[in-house]
Amino acid sequence: MQSSQPKLSEREIAQAWAKITIIKWKKKLAINKVGNSGALLQSFQYSVLASAQGNVLKITLLFEYYGRFVDMGVGRGVKIGDVKESATSRRLSGKMLGNRRRPKKWYSKTFHAEVMKLSEIFAKEYGHRGVMAITENVSDKSISNG
Repeated sequence: MQSSQPKLSEREIAQAWAKITIIKWKKKLAINKVGNSGALLQSFQYSVLASAQGNVLKITLLFEYYGRFVDMGVGRGVKIGDVKESATSRRLSGKMLGNRRRPKKWYSKTFHAEVMKLSEIFAKEYGHRGVMAITENVSDKSISNG
């Protein structure tokens, strides 16, 4: 049974994936109330580098570097080792000793989940192409032998 949907190229799949990933990041930023200036939200960009045959070689997602620090809960004197100590302090004493900075997870988990989805999409696409190549090869041989 043939699908009525138009076939997307690898480049189009990668571009759609990048757009969706950025949309999900922006939603996570809003949920976590990250950024007052809007600079991080406005900084998101993507590019897809493909070969002349259309095979995707590289997907680049760009945003302000400080966004990673927000995700980890570090910066302005707070080192990555201090984050766990601060969380333990909050949990045990109910108050904060030292810096109040907390991780606002918007990047890591979302990115990992989206990369896994992209790998599933391409695995399915390449599997389909493999089946089609075998089917075409078998039908070509049966026509010439028949």
